Amino acid sequence: MKSIILIFALAAFCFSATTAKGTRGASQAGGYSPIKWNPNNQQLVDVLNFGIEQVVPQAIAAGQLAQGDWNWTKVNSVETQIVTGTNYSFNVYISNGEGATSLLEFVVNELENAMTLVSYNVNLM
Repeated sequence: MKSIILIFALAAFCFSATTAKGTRGASQAGGYSPIKWNPNNQQLVDVLNFGIEQVVPQAIAAGQLAQGDWNWTKVNSVETQIVTGTNYSFNVYISNGEGATSLLEFVVNELENAMTLVSYNVNLM
C-alpha cells in the first residue's frame, strides 16, 4: 500500500513540475520571434520605411553614412517582440544609388498606430 501511495505521489510531483515548467516557458516575456518578410504586407512596409526614414538622417549626422538618398534593397530578417506595443527588429541592406551599400539593424516600436525608433546599428559594407 505504501508503495502505491509513493508511486502516485511521485507521478503527481512529476506532472506538476512538467506543467509548471511549460507554463513558465509560455508566459516569459521579452523574446523576439522571427516573422516572414512579405513586401505585400503594408504594415511591415510602413514600419520598415519609418525605421529607414529615422535612421538614415541620424546616421548621416553621426558620420556613419555618406550624404545621399538611401533606400532599402533587401530585407534579411524581421522579428517581433510583444512589449508595450510591438517591437519590430529589422536587418536590411540599404544602398545610396552610387554603389555604396550598408547593413542596418534597427528596432521600431509601434503602439496604438504611433511608431518610435528604439535603436539602430549601421555596418558599412
